[in-house]
Amino acid sequence: MKKSIFLLTLVGFLATQAYATPTKTRKTKAPKENMEQQLAKYVSYPDALKPTQRAGVVVIQFRVNSANELCQLEVFSKNDQINNALLRQLTGKKLTGYGSDANELHTVRLRFQPE
Repeated sequence: MKKSIFLLTLVGFLATQAYATPTKTRKTKAPKENMEQQLAKYVSYPDALKPTQRAGVVVIQFRVNSANELCQLEVFSKNDQINNALLRQLTGKKLTGYGSDANELHTVRLRFQPE
């Protein structure tokens, strides 16, 4: 008797779960564009590289505050003109989808190609 009640309960439970639909769907908060694509919209080819028409790579580090703005921005380049130009172009700009953890340090390489 116990076995049949247990078996009937198990079948009922499995049947209920098979037809159940979740009330809340999970959606990831992934940004539509990745970080590099968003930063590329704000950055132009540096004036310091225009006379030589060279390509270049510059590494930047920053944090994104709760308002999705870039803060604590650092540019790692030997050229002060490039550093200052990138600081002016990027300070206070917004990145969507990355402002959840203000303590996370982001490091990005920016590649410049002559126009």
